[in-house]
Amino acid sequence: MKKRNFFWVSALCVLMSFVFTGCEDEDENLPSAPTEVVTGVTFSDTDQTEGFIKGILEWIAPEDVSNITKYVIYLSADGKGRDMKLGEVEVGTNSYAIETSITADTYIVVVTCNAQGESEALASVKIQDLTPEPEPEPEPIDNGGIYFLNSGKMGSNNASLSCFNLNTLTMTVDTFMNVNERGLGDTANDMIVYGSKMYIAVYNSNIIEVADLSGKSIKQIKSSGDALLPRFFTANEGKVYVSLYDGYVARLDTASLEIEQKVKVGRNPEQLVVANNKLYVANSGGLDYNTPVGYDKTVSVIDLASFQETKKIEVITNPVNLVTDSQGDVYLVSMGDYGAIPNTFQRIDTKTDEATVITETNATEMASTGDKLYMIYSQYDANWNQIISFISYDAINEKIISDNFITDGTTIAKPYKIGADPITGYIYITASDYKTNGDVYAFDASGKKLFQFEVGLNPVKAVFVKR
Repeated sequence: MKKRNFFWVSALCVLMSFVFTGCEDEDENLPSAPTEVVTGVTFSDTDQTEGFIKGILEWIAPEDVSNITKYVIYLSADGKGRDMKLGEVEVGTNSYAIETSITADTYIVVVTCNAQGESEALASVKIQDLTPEPEPEPEPIDNGGIYFLNSGKMGSNNASLSCFNLNTLTMTVDTFMNVNERGLGDTANDMIVYGSKMYIAVYNSNIIEVADLSGKSIKQIKSSGDALLPRFFTANEGKVYVSLYDGYVARLDTASLEIEQKVKVGRNPEQLVVANNKLYVANSGGLDYNTPVGYDKTVSVIDLASFQETKKIEVITNPVNLVTDSQGDVYLVSMGDYGAIPNTFQRIDTKTDEATVITETNATEMASTGDKLYMIYSQYDANWNQIISFISYDAINEKIISDNFITDGTTIAKPYKIGADPITGYIYITASDYKTNGDVYAFDASGKKLFQFEVGLNPVKAVFVKR
């Protein structure tokens, strides 16, 4: 994906052989058309359709605006002419929203104006039309593999990354340590592979580790101020989005590997997904569980174009887990208060942003392959015996497929997290006792175990890297 460039252009002043008088103002006392010119004209296209632009034009006003009443904006083929008027704004406003079609090598021109006419001098910026460029396919690692992120124990600085080679069926227990000769950090929480890079949220170390697909560190993204506290990732159209536990979502540029912008959401945001050109963020309020404020019970909706929160959807208390289906619906698990309010399975219609409780089944952890959801539901009976279900759910027809998708009799005593890969159809279930290295079980789409192996302490995520 091309980087969205900002183009700073110094004012281009050109003496014209004619005067435009297309701007009118009722103040007839101004002695002559203005000679002042704006500076610092900038425009960055945010629309990815070729031949069409959308974005905010900005400029710096002249020091003396006493002889100016308006700014007039034109499209120009050469940066000198005034070919098509786009609009005008009153003096005191130094920006203008643009959404229009263009041809190649087009400029935007800004001129000052009063009742006597427009300035002969002008300022211009050349438009760089943003067009989509496919995200490159990942380079193969040992002919393909699966990365497993191990959270480790908080405060022990023992997070790790394991890699299973699908060609040789061998496991590298601590890939990150082997490649970088240092540990991953304290309490890894999530990872995503996007393009040619992997992004790892190391929560207690306050860093986002960016590595290539061999696990070699490229950069550590750190906060310049408040604690970063990264939690979960999602990606869309060349950008990676990460929830930050102090109440923000950050947008990462995948070329510069910098935080471009942050937006305020609810308390202690967790998982996030993109659906219907919107970003949905589960606000748990988890750090307030024993305070009078209590858990949060909202999902923030962020408009991706403006990167602003547009609303909060009220859901069941303590929302944490989010996935999407192939139709654009968002599925949500709220964990409740671990007492009077039980964990609850819900669906958000992204056309209306309305949340509905799904009463036919429930879930604790879940993953999606697009048309199907795979869920772990853990509960205790009256005698405090743990009852575990492995549920498959038809997200298209909105019904349960099976209350046990494991079809070969495999038992998993302490299931921890679940993942699913749309490419291979593999379902991964990790197991943990929180004390020793955990196991990973991989099943095919029919529910038969493919392999089982030991990874690190508290395995939280499995990511398949395409061959």
